[in-house]
Amino acid sequence: MDCEGGAVKSETQPGKTDVEITDKLVEELTGTTIKDNHEDQLTSTNITEQLIEKDDTKQLISTGSTEQLISTEKLVEQLSHKFPNMNRDEPEKREWMSDLPQRELVLNDSAGYSARFGFEGEILDPKAKVDVNSGLYHHGEEADRAGYTLSELFTLLRSSSARQRVLALNTISAIMDKYWTGMYDNCFGVNLLEELVQCGAISILRSCLDEKEESLICSATECLANIIAPQGEEAALDVTSVYSLENPVLAPTLDPEVAEEEMELKDHELAQVDLIAGLLRMDILPRLRYILTVLKPDPGVVLASLRILIRMARHSAQTCQHILNCPGLMHLVTSQFLPAFIPQEYSKTSLYGLPVHLACKLCRIIASWHVKYAQAMVTELKLERSLMVYLTIDPSEASIPPRESVLLCIEAFRTWTVLLRYNLTLQTYSSIYPILMRLLLYFVNNVDVTGGDTGKSEFDDDVGAWLITVLSTVLGSPDLGLAELSGLYAPVETCARKWLVQLSRLPEPLTNQSSYNLLASAITFLSIYINKLKSFDESKVDAWKQSNGAGLKEAVTSFAKSAIAKKLFSKVYDQSVYLSSVEKEHRSVNGLPITGAVLNSGAVHPVLAPSSPMHLLTQILRLNATCINIDFELLPADIILQGVDDKYLQKLSAQKLSAISNWFSRHESRFLFWLVMCCRNDGTKTQIHSVALRLCGLLQKPDDILVKELMEQVIFAPKFLRAENLLAHFMGRINVDDVLPLVSATNLNPSSTNNHHSVVNVVEKSVKNIDSIKDMYLTKLLNETHCRFSLAFHNASNDQLKRQTFSGESVLAQDWQYFPLLETYNLEQSGKLKDTSQHLDAIVNCLSWLLISNATSSNTSGNRTAEFYRLATVFLAGNDIFLNGDIHILLVALLNEICR
Repeated sequence: MDCEGGAVKSETQPGKTDVEITDKLVEELTGTTIKDNHEDQLTSTNITEQLIEKDDTKQLISTGSTEQLISTEKLVEQLSHKFPNMNRDEPEKREWMSDLPQRELVLNDSAGYSARFGFEGEILDPKAKVDVNSGLYHHGEEADRAGYTLSELFTLLRSSSARQRVLALNTISAIMDKYWTGMYDNCFGVNLLEELVQCGAISILRSCLDEKEESLICSATECLANIIAPQGEEAALDVTSVYSLENPVLAPTLDPEVAEEEMELKDHELAQVDLIAGLLRMDILPRLRYILTVLKPDPGVVLASLRILIRMARHSAQTCQHILNCPGLMHLVTSQFLPAFIPQEYSKTSLYGLPVHLACKLCRIIASWHVKYAQAMVTELKLERSLMVYLTIDPSEASIPPRESVLLCIEAFRTWTVLLRYNLTLQTYSSIYPILMRLLLYFVNNVDVTGGDTGKSEFDDDVGAWLITVLSTVLGSPDLGLAELSGLYAPVETCARKWLVQLSRLPEPLTNQSSYNLLASAITFLSIYINKLKSFDESKVDAWKQSNGAGLKEAVTSFAKSAIAKKLFSKVYDQSVYLSSVEKEHRSVNGLPITGAVLNSGAVHPVLAPSSPMHLLTQILRLNATCINIDFELLPADIILQGVDDKYLQKLSAQKLSAISNWFSRHESRFLFWLVMCCRNDGTKTQIHSVALRLCGLLQKPDDILVKELMEQVIFAPKFLRAENLLAHFMGRINVDDVLPLVSATNLNPSSTNNHHSVVNVVEKSVKNIDSIKDMYLTKLLNETHCRFSLAFHNASNDQLKRQTFSGESVLAQDWQYFPLLETYNLEQSGKLKDTSQHLDAIVNCLSWLLISNATSSNTSGNRTAEFYRLATVFLAGNDIFLNGDIHILLVALLNEICR
């Protein structure tokens, strides 16, 4: 027998439950009709008595009682001639009709218990009393407990009944929807998603898509979307896209051996290694095209299909190529869900012929992978025409629901920004320039970031932020001269100054991040515009200082000295993810990486908090650093550091940091970069140098140029490395007189060499040689091509960008300072080290820098064992390297410090 929603199907009479058959039996015996209400009848958990009269004989049937006046055997015998197959007694099935024995559930915290889920994906309390009519009781294991285990749901997935499979799919879909929110973190002894994938859930879902029943196809589509495309992760990426319009690479990193054997793996095995690659091999794209083209499902399935395609597009450029090459798929998406008009009527039962913001998002994700994909969107799919319609949409007049129309408008701005960053669709900008200026003047005259204007729409701040972001992107076009762009500056600067003054007068910080983003976008525009002026002519910069500089400086200074600025900087310390105790989530699997918007135990990444001022403060510091580059400082370093909590910088330099590799942590690292760059001219701020050292291992791709600027202007800057300060600090911590040099060291005579003076000489020599040390690190650690691309990305040089999708890995490793040692060791281990003398200078420079950086850094969180291992590679890299006199002295000092 199969079970469906708690009702049991009989094999003797298909379509009827055992309850209905029992009622029929009693009805035949008594000649009376049994009512539909079974609470007082045979199915009740209470003992129900029915008086049966036949041949003037009264007999009492007591269900669930040990006393039965009519035995089941006799009842079967009496009715065997009326019903087929009733002459065969099945005791194991009759047991299902009796009451369950009452037993006490003993919960063992160490052993746990099987998790049973309700139809909404919630875990049911094992001691809770659930209504018997809920459909959650069935005849599997632990029949006295309500709900379904994953094993039981998988059994239903393989059922021959479509209704049972739909029930299982909907339940698993609801479970995964809650799972991605972190609700079930630390609840299970295993990774729930990993168990599903290993049990072949992806293959089963794919087979469900090939069924004929539309209900089964629809449920399978929505279930697959909830498994591979967490809605919270996508929402977080949308929120932070206004900070910087870059997309993550969400493909797993495969071992070389696994990558070579990929073609030999079976479909379900490949899905465990790389889930998206497994779906591609299972021909998911042609099937989704068939569902959208032929079945034309309801809105839920259309949205689920678009979610699946979006997640697949985030995987890799090759996957995007597969999507574009799938015959008719993207043409269907753009023609049916991105029409170049706003319909007169909006249907709630079908999305065909209606604009859908997820379809626009899919185009944006694909276009961000490479400029050639963006060109295909413009030339082949005619995306530009649709975008222009959505950009000018008026939610109050459109037939589309207001929220969907706003989402569509914002997504159109995002997508257009991606195209503009490739220097595409500039003609469209010129054609709708009057409309954009009219919108901009609306924000100049009517929008107040403090919320005082009663006529402002709920989404005005979001739309305004993207409007100004588009204008900032236009500044990066080499095809537009300064004369064509100068008309944008005045209204944006007016907005920035007005909103800064309004914000500085508030008693408490805002709780609406959209208002912060609106102001931040205006300040970003000013930074890019100043860089644009500098690239044209220095005289233009001088003219800007005289005409606009004073007013902007007054507004920024007024804000920086206000009480609200102090509170906002304090929020950065309170909401710092690096200093938080939250741990990385463990709900994802290697074959399906995520960005990490939801950390362990359901904690949301701090930068996503509604009240987070991270983006706003970052752009204010960036504007100040940009003005410093043209010798027009808006804020002195002292004023900035007065607002920053001292504990924030101290802990960043000293303690172990969290969530370093998280995609969203890049926004805090950029805040720290611009903070350091604002204070780079004051060599007395030693704490800034310590932060800069840690920051090199925090900045992620594509921030290569930021790492380079840190090294050139702060880390290896002589003003932060005064020899007398370093020696005083170093000699106070290390006593080298009690450590004798190696007797066999070349160029070293222990009887005539004063160790103290040797260390002093080496430190002084290292400081004098700091430029050589800097060049060595820059050459070995940074790729010049990557730095040029990074510069184009950050300075909005649109003609030089080829892609806008990046991995979440750090530019440099946390132990980047040891790289020359590790490089020499790896060459030795691989047999490629031919002449150790060629590496002596690099090793001396590396050890010298380690000695210097230890004296300037307050980092106490380092793993001393790991540091010892890295220094020990000097002995393993060659038989005679450590015998060099300078290397010997440096190693003695560094090892002595570790041992102390």
